[in-house]
Amino acid sequence: MKLDLEREFAENTSLHGIARIFQSAGVILKLIWSVIFLAAFGLFIWQFSERVTAYLKFDYNTLVEVEHRSKITFPAVTICNYNRFYNSRVADEYRKHLDRVLGFADTLDYYEINSENSWGDQSAESWDDEFDFEEFADQSGFRLNDSLLRCDWKGKKNSCSAHNFTAILIPDYGTCYQFNVDDKDENRLRQNLPGAGHGLSILLDINQEDYTETFKQGHHEAGLKFVVHHWNDPPLVETLGLSIPPGFHTYAAVRKKKYESLPKPWGKCISVEDGYNKNLCLLDCRLDFIVDKCHCQPLGYDGNTTLCTPEQQEQCVSKAIQEYRLLGSSEECDCPTPCTEVTYRTSLSMTSFPSDELAEEYQKKYSTLKNTADKDNSSFSISEDLKLRKNLVYLDVYFEELSETEFKQVEAMSFSALLSDLGGQMGLFLGMSAITAAEFAKLPYCRLGMASS
Repeated sequence: MKLDLEREFAENTSLHGIARIFQSAGVILKLIWSVIFLAAFGLFIWQFSERVTAYLKFDYNTLVEVEHRSKITFPAVTICNYNRFYNSRVADEYRKHLDRVLGFADTLDYYEINSENSWGDQSAESWDDEFDFEEFADQSGFRLNDSLLRCDWKGKKNSCSAHNFTAILIPDYGTCYQFNVDDKDENRLRQNLPGAGHGLSILLDINQEDYTETFKQGHHEAGLKFVVHHWNDPPLVETLGLSIPPGFHTYAAVRKKKYESLPKPWGKCISVEDGYNKNLCLLDCRLDFIVDKCHCQPLGYDGNTTLCTPEQQEQCVSKAIQEYRLLGSSEECDCPTPCTEVTYRTSLSMTSFPSDELAEEYQKKYSTLKNTADKDNSSFSISEDLKLRKNLVYLDVYFEELSETEFKQVEAMSFSALLSDLGGQMGLFLGMSAITAAEFAKLPYCRLGMASS
């Protein structure tokens, strides 16, 4: 009875090769069908291992899609001056500390540190008890309302002002200003026409004559540094910032890019909560390192720790930052890459500004550029033209296209695709299906039923 059951199963199963072997008359035909079945089964095993191995590589493909829009949300723009403090604004009681304050920076390497980790000839002089570092930075730093000569939004003259910018303190650049960083999406500005003149245009006087940066301690450049970034991202001026010199009209053409990455095992990103930012996480990690060493937080960092005193800034913070950089401690920070990220790629082009024909007009229009010529002589002198080109910075930030380029990672082989592929291989070589597996699963139960009876 057992043999009859197995023969009946073999002759009726949907696994066609076995049925052909049992139904064939004669040894030769049975042998031929056996060889065909074994060859097909071998090919199936080979393809099965190939497809499973390909799936376990967890490869992915990148799809690129360009989506055009009628309007697009304008990014945040952060603007800094290479000159952190203005000479005319430094109070008399703070002036003796100016050289040492210029050494308070994260990444500048111009200053010289002696064996006692102090700066310059004033290292032996103690700080005044009434010295307030935060107040000094606020009073002596870059002021946009004094420097901004003109601000246009979407080509409308003087449609914006310094009130549309938010002040932020960055250790390497002092007081900087951010445009379009409102937390609410409905309050953020949007550009509805592509090209120059349809975004943000600003004209500033950097007033080089009032610079305080020195050869040993500070920036050696003159001009502005700006970064275009997502409104949730910290302004990484020192790493992503672009420099613009005076005497030029700089055109900053922006393109928006969005990245959708796959989590493990395909990629290394993770799905995180809204508001998470990897760069901000790395800044927090650096702050934690400084706080652990100095038990205070330096000016320009967001945190709940007590603000460092000038002595702590000079004697401990600078040393901790140097140690952090040398140890490469950022590699130990738990700051995963988010699976969704938005960036803005900015390309620059420049032209000399203003033209010779209009230089005198600009000098007359903006009173911040003092007339050094003789009052009885209305001609425009060479010295005035030189001063004009040394101080005027013209920046135009705009989307060159109202589009968003999305780079999306997709699985090269999904699990459903693997199942479909294996099912196709089973059908091609063996004539099997999911029903065949159910038939084989039923066979033991039939045997048990016959044994019990």
